[in-house]
Formats: sequence, structure tokens, C-alpha cells
Amino acid sequence: MKFRAILLALLFVFICSTVSFAAIIVEKRTGAVKIFMPDGKQIVVQANEPLPMIPDGATVTILAGSATINTTGKSTVSVSVGTYTISIKEDSKINLTLNPDGTMTSTVIAGQSLVSRKVEAYERAIPPAGVEFGGNNEIEEISPSQ
Repeated sequence: MKFRAILLALLFVFICSTVSFAAIIVEKRTGAVKIFMPDGKQIVVQANEPLPMIPDGATVTILAGSATINTTGKSTVSVSVGTYTISIKEDSKINLTLNPDGTMTSTVIAGQSLVSRKVEAYERAIPPAGVEFGGNNEIEEISPSQ
């Protein structure tokens, strides 16, 4: 009887630790993804390869195609798609697609998400050769009678 109780307790601990570790689920993916683990390890997984367990605090980057991202329990995840970053809240599910032109399409299936976009810094335009600004350039006034 003690053996069964110990075995049942170990099974319960194993199931709970597996559920808490598998906080982020990637489903229906059609392309490659890159996973940045909380410990700094980076993993690239092609479309036909199995995904590792993804812990809470990881960042997922969709490199090509589409994927459905699901968070379980209190977990949250940051997902990069092109120049977009999507923060997916706890108990949420979202379908994301990286379009060929670099844009992103997203559909929230359940829960909440926050989308932000990285914008390139504006660089000052360089005037064409021969154009001068400032200085003592004289302006010819034209009267209405001319």
C-alpha cells in the first residue's frame, strides 16, 4: 500500500512539473521557428522537426510561415514576427503569419495580446548635388506687372 502511495505521489509531482514546464505550446506551424530559452540557449526548429518543451519566459520568433501560439496557466510569451513583437498574456491563443512581403497577419482566438512594431530610425535626407541651403543667397523679387 505504501508503494502505491509513493508511486502515486511521484506520478502527481511528475505530471505537475511537466504541465508547469510546458507553459507555451506552438501548434499548426508551417515554417521554421527560433526559440530563445530563458537560460540564453537558442534553438532553430524547421517545419518538419518536433518542437522541444518551451518554458515560461522564452521568446519565440517565427522565421517563416505561420503558427498558432497558446499559453497555459499563468504563463506569458513574447513572439517576434518580422518587425512586430506580440506579447501574449496568460491563457491566450493567437494565430500568427509572416507574409512574404514582411508584414504580419494575426488572429486572436482566445485571451489577450499586445502588438508592437519596431520602427527604423529616421535618417535625414541628403540634398542632391548643387543644391545649397542657407548662406547669403539673393532672392529676386517679381512684381505683379511683369
